[in-house]
Amino acid sequence: MSYGPDQILEGEGTSDYERYIRTSELLRLQKGPDEWVHRDELLFTVVHQTSELWLKLATSEISQSLEYLAANNPKMALRLFPRILLCIEYCHEPLDMLEQMSPWDYQQVRRALGHGSGFDSPGFNSVRKVIPGLWEY
Repeated sequence: MSYGPDQILEGEGTSDYERYIRTSELLRLQKGPDEWVHRDELLFTVVHQTSELWLKLATSEISQSLEYLAANNPKMALRLFPRILLCIEYCHEPLDMLEQMSPWDYQQVRRALGHGSGFDSPGFNSVRKVIPGLWEY
């Protein structure tokens, strides 16, 4: 599929930006106020969902770096390392937002998570899976 200057993308939204980013779909992923156990549930969800996206990008960049290294192209691999570090940084910094919740508020939201924990994070686990490959080089 090629995109021209007058391209109008298909999908939900009133602009090509909304259709490309799929903002309608993205913003429906968070519960609405009528579903919250606690008002800070949206804060908790946004912090963790954005972290998963940054970890997904980090995993992709690590995997691409490994492909470059396997192809004996360290210059291109090294070009991606700052991106990987920024992904991890951007994943960590939003956690400061959780400090805006009192311990009592956090526990109320935490109950809504059930038995889930950060150890269940697909993004965290995918980074843990691919990063050892870098030690081979």
